[in-house]
Amino acid sequence: MSSEVRSAEWALHRRAASACVAAREAAVAGDFHAWEQEGVLAVSVTDSSLDFLSTLSGIGRETVPVAIDLVRRSVRNGVRPTVVVSTELGEEMETALRAGGLVRAGDRLLALRRLDTTPGSTSGADQGVVPVAGNGAALDAFLAILLAGYGVDGVVAAFIEAEHRLPIMRRFLVLERTVPIAAAAMTIHGEVAVLGGASTLREYRGRGAQSRLLRHRLRVAAEAGCGLAVATAGPESVSAANLRRAGFRLHRRSAWTRA
Repeated sequence: MSSEVRSAEWALHRRAASACVAAREAAVAGDFHAWEQEGVLAVSVTDSSLDFLSTLSGIGRETVPVAIDLVRRSVRNGVRPTVVVSTELGEEMETALRAGGLVRAGDRLLALRRLDTTPGSTSGADQGVVPVAGNGAALDAFLAILLAGYGVDGVVAAFIEAEHRLPIMRRFLVLERTVPIAAAAMTIHGEVAVLGGASTLREYRGRGAQSRLLRHRLRVAAEAGCGLAVATAGPESVSAANLRRAGFRLHRRSAWTRA
């Protein structure tokens, strides 16, 4: 596993750990925990509507046995984590995963971009992007756009809201004239910027709002001294295409889940 991939996964894990703390403080349904064990980065969430958050990452050949043990213990507690592998394991370790009751699931993408120079803002590329600070009406407007763009409610919406109220969260809106149409967020962990949380209102999609938000966050991250930006996406998704156009390298990670 490369040092960049490892740094990116640690930053994503710190973001997830902060979100778990926020969810507990906001009394979102379920239990939320994040920890590191012998090189494995674990996130455990008990509410079934948030299953996608339960992951074991940072997996390489040497940590496969630890991951298998954590999966077994998690299943006994009613949690079915996805094991996310960032390197080629080889036939022996893949056989060990299958012997541990795991099967291949859909792959996941880790998007990486070095920030050696500050991305420029040319020709109004991120025109209309405004920061959203603090609390109050501006934050409420940001959350309303973010959740409406996702089209979620219930426990999922409560979790997303709790996460994006975090003080460490940097939030941005795209305005069309004076109307907010898209939202995105970012956190910084050491020298790594995690770009996460982004949505556009359905009626305004296809107008480049997310590309503007992406470029703007890259510039803000570079100006803050970050050397690496990281994001996640589904293979062949619109998000993956946007990230590729913005200069990200897409690193495919295999995913394994309990059969």
